[in-house]
Amino acid sequence: MDLLCRDIYALRMGDEVNQDHFEERDYRLFQRKLSEEMDFVRQLFIQKQFDNSTRKLGYELELCLLDESGSPAPCNQQVLDKANNSLFTYELAKYNLEINGNAFDICPQVFEQISQDLDDLYAQVQCSADYCGVQTGLFGVLPSLERKHLDGDSYMSDLFRYHLLDQHLIEMRQRPVHLEIHGDDHLMLDHNNVMLEALSTSLQTHIQVPFDEAVDSYHAALWTSMAVLAVGANSPLVMGKQCWQESRIAIFKQAVDTRSLQEVHDAIIPRVHFGKGYIKSWLDLFEDNNYYSPLLPETRDTELSKLHHFNLHNGTIWRWVRPILGCVDSQYHLRLELRVTPSGPTLIDTMANMVFSVGLLEGLKQTPQDLTRIPFEVLEKDFYQVARAGLNARVSWCHGKMDKIQNLLLGYAIPTAATGLSKLGIENTVQWLDIIEARVASGRTGSDWILRYWRKNQDLNALVKAYLSNARQNTPVHLWPNEFA
Repeated sequence: MDLLCRDIYALRMGDEVNQDHFEERDYRLFQRKLSEEMDFVRQLFIQKQFDNSTRKLGYELELCLLDESGSPAPCNQQVLDKANNSLFTYELAKYNLEINGNAFDICPQVFEQISQDLDDLYAQVQCSADYCGVQTGLFGVLPSLERKHLDGDSYMSDLFRYHLLDQHLIEMRQRPVHLEIHGDDHLMLDHNNVMLEALSTSLQTHIQVPFDEAVDSYHAALWTSMAVLAVGANSPLVMGKQCWQESRIAIFKQAVDTRSLQEVHDAIIPRVHFGKGYIKSWLDLFEDNNYYSPLLPETRDTELSKLHHFNLHNGTIWRWVRPILGCVDSQYHLRLELRVTPSGPTLIDTMANMVFSVGLLEGLKQTPQDLTRIPFEVLEKDFYQVARAGLNARVSWCHGKMDKIQNLLLGYAIPTAATGLSKLGIENTVQWLDIIEARVASGRTGSDWILRYWRKNQDLNALVKAYLSNARQNTPVHLWPNEFA
């Protein structure tokens, strides 16, 4: 199942495949079916056979399971079994799981509806976790993760999908996965499986957009991604090393890099990437999928129009702004999956990040001519600079002004988000935008809190316990007690 109205075959990281191995003939057959479905998709675009009016929102939220000491608790199967809710699913590591929220039409009360949905679903997970003797937490990168927690035999969820990804990743690379991040500290390690991806947990926001707005929405989403990285940073510590303000960006890009040494030398773009440039049609993005070989060539005897193989392949290319082609009741639609936002620190922070993202994307679309003025290479470079430096990064904004992103957020992005929300007719958003504004003005993101605690105490488990204690109050992170001054 998928998010928006549970449309079919847009595979997520937690969805299962039905085979435990693939052979060469599977790849050939999959490629043939993929090519046929790609021809079908081209015709959809030529004939403009897409929903051009519906606007919906959905979300996915990944979370961590922890024991009483604040260490990872590898028991997602027990928690999922106890919860018995199809909206909850596995993640790569046994100490993570995912909430797949319900989807809602964009209406004046949409964020109140989503907030209630998130509260209810998270409470169910917490109740099941309590029954299993563990805690839940929302982290971009769980600070208490150690190298031992990346052992696949002990900590990888027992689904064919993950083991096949693991096997095929190493086969394609022909060498271990190499993770290297230069921050205040230098983190470097080599690892022989895909479990490095389990270091990161995130919020993914899904936005269904009318066909005529799709290109402008994509370009606006690129700028929104850079802004929300600065606003929502919550992943500065990785295995006791001070890395980037939002280290997930570096981790995920390297953790599922399938390129061989020759492909790296030839500057082949990895499967995790910000983008390849501005576009004229979403078909440009889907044509780019042909650039990558299939990772999970599971073939099914489905109707061509179901696009099983097309969407399965698209789901194994991890753009930070992912295009998705969905289908509900034989009506095709386009939507964006915004993937850059980390989880947490609290549910109210999560909602504020989502409201800001949706509002900014819509607000930026009102001046589409600005969205491609800056060379794409500059935007891409600035995106990674913000991941490194957070609110202190100096970047260009889409209208051409260069400044510290903290100033650009306060002067331009947050007012633009308010305009966008008003344009959509969404009511009662001031409470969430006020959180974003106060967080940015004070500089007190989740990453800031984590780093201040770490620098004073140098105790990862104590850090996690203090973080969870504050998060349980559901007070925005910028209001957490300043106990480090």
